[in-house]
Amino acid sequence: MMQGPGSGVRGPGSATARFWFRVLGALVVLLAPLILLAIAHRLWIRRKALVGLRAKLTGHGPALPRNATLVHGVSLGEVMLMKPLLPRLGAGPFVLTTSTETGSEGLAKAFPDGHRAHWPFDLPWAISAFLRRTRPTRVILLEAELWPLALLACRAEGIPVTVLNARMTARSHARWRRLRPIARRLVGALDLAIAQEPAYAARLADLGLPRARVAVSGSLKADMVRPANAAAAAAEAQRIALADGPLLLLASTSEPEERAPLASWLRWGREAGWRCVIVPRHPERGEALVGLCRELGAKAVRTSGQRPAASGQQPADVIIVDEIGRLAPLYALCAERGGIAVVGGSLGSGRGGQNMLEAAAAGCCTVVGWDTKAQPDPMRLLRGAAAVVELTPDGLDATLASLAGDPARRTTLGAVARQAWLTGRGALDRTLRILRNHERRTTTHEQGQ
Repeated sequence: MMQGPGSGVRGPGSATARFWFRVLGALVVLLAPLILLAIAHRLWIRRKALVGLRAKLTGHGPALPRNATLVHGVSLGEVMLMKPLLPRLGAGPFVLTTSTETGSEGLAKAFPDGHRAHWPFDLPWAISAFLRRTRPTRVILLEAELWPLALLACRAEGIPVTVLNARMTARSHARWRRLRPIARRLVGALDLAIAQEPAYAARLADLGLPRARVAVSGSLKADMVRPANAAAAAAEAQRIALADGPLLLLASTSEPEERAPLASWLRWGREAGWRCVIVPRHPERGEALVGLCRELGAKAVRTSGQRPAASGQQPADVIIVDEIGRLAPLYALCAERGGIAVVGGSLGSGRGGQNMLEAAAAGCCTVVGWDTKAQPDPMRLLRGAAAVVELTPDGLDATLASLAGDPARRTTLGAVARQAWLTGRGALDRTLRILRNHERRTTTHEQGQ
């Protein structure tokens, strides 16, 4: 098999890891009824999709190539990191996994001919069956998927695990520190972690990852962004029957983030000719958003399941784009029309912000909420260039209204946001250099033994 940068070679397994896998696995078996109830709650009460449930519970599924590099991204954001990364990792083969419905849809769209699978739940039988089925030479995790049994099982089988674009927030670090003896074994099982920023690297080292196996590259999110062109923006406007006028784009939003900006727009925007488009992070929320708009006194239409108003018909007040993969042309359209892009995950959903560099790269007037803790690198970049507007719960309405009345400020913000994105690229090249150097050191060490 042709090896790419950081592709790795399976090494001898760890007897200690096998022991702890059995211990934690036995504990999981004892707690299995409670764990399965928690999974049922997540799936049914919180209305999470049942996609891949059998594969997640058992680890079984269609045949996959063995001796491949396994690359895992938990959801759509991490899956999108695979697009610029995989072509640079070598010839493969690759097995691509994800955990969520949106991640599965993103994988199918980005890699229609790739080998795709569902990452199993962290249950001993599911993890063991999945690794027997795939026998990867290396596992590459994107961002923050540190599941105890999966890490121990890989360590026990001698499968090196690398985390790229790694995150370790202060909250996660505090939780892991309460279980420091266990955390040391789990984090120490990593072959390499390449962190988004020095604070994340320091927290991983504090939990037990040797300094020689942790590095900093910056965030891959600037490199993964590919802004759409004007033709794509025009085609999207036609596809969704979006009338002329400046655009308020609520992007990658989660409950309850749409209510306040929608209510604000109804006060200052609808009568002034501003259009409103919502792109929820989870498309299955489309019907609920139609209900929210109705409650607030606005007519809404979804682009899946309903056709937006055709020419000559009364247009909807709000268009809900409940589809995957439509944000890039909508950001381009928002920038072209001198609108406002409000990036979700940051307005009270607890997600810590979605990738605001996608809006910045398009040249949008980029607006975020008060909770962007999950996006420190992008926010540092945009704050440093004075290229982002940060809302507060009490000041949201006034700030959006002020921006709507100041087209010159919106234009300036869009221009400096795009320039900030341009200066932030390069983390992918740094990541690949770190991977190559680590592989070279590992090979030299093994040859010297």
